[in-house]
Amino acid sequence: MLKASLIGFYNLKENTWDTIEKLSGWGYKACENGEFLLSGNVEENLEKLSAYDFTVLSVCDDLERLKTNIDGIIEKARTIGVKYVCCYWSDPKDYEQAVEIAETLDMAGETLRNEGLTLCYHNHDHEFRKSFNGVKYFDILMSMTSPENVSVNLDVGWAVVAGENVPELIRRLDGRIKLIHFKDFYDLNDRASFTALGTGKVDIQGLLAEADKIGVEYISVEQDTLHNLNCDDTVLLSYLTMKESGLVE
Repeated sequence: MLKASLIGFYNLKENTWDTIEKLSGWGYKACENGEFLLSGNVEENLEKLSAYDFTVLSVCDDLERLKTNIDGIIEKARTIGVKYVCCYWSDPKDYEQAVEIAETLDMAGETLRNEGLTLCYHNHDHEFRKSFNGVKYFDILMSMTSPENVSVNLDVGWAVVAGENVPELIRRLDGRIKLIHFKDFYDLNDRASFTALGTGKVDIQGLLAEADKIGVEYISVEQDTLHNLNCDDTVLLSYLTMKESGLVE
């Protein structure tokens, strides 16, 4: 059964434990980007987190730091006890740069794998819209990196906005998707039209079923900007939409 996670919405470096208590009470089991745990005594923070039946899944970093400070990323991930390192952005200008990025990701992923960590690439919509030599940038990344070295933190919302057949994409990436983001849009032609899960045009229930089929453990809710609801109401409504599927704890 899927578990609810969260990324964004709250600044977890402020009001940390009140926020986690609230999220846990609603049914969320985890969040991504656990760097807030590095503030203060890490061991005490991890004990508190466990008491709320809550966990962190990842640390997030950019391509440049993967090239120049991978040891620091490894130390950060080990300190807070996460398995996943997420690279959240790349945007090449030409084919040569796309290949160079893929090579960087593959080398970094191999280094992380040898340290017991998993590198996940997180997509936006441009990876599917942008092509080089007739091949989508996303497909270049997938074909020029080893599945053993580079996994996927798939954002289904951005893929829908880009016009992808996302159920087919999920099935194609079966075994390579380790983390998955769910977001919704009230206008698929407006990439700034974020809205709570279940109130937009993305087939949330159908995509939850596809995620469940491939055995993804956590579904992370993400919404870059609020729509009509406040933060708490958006986060709670999104959880309840997932819960109503019968596929989410």
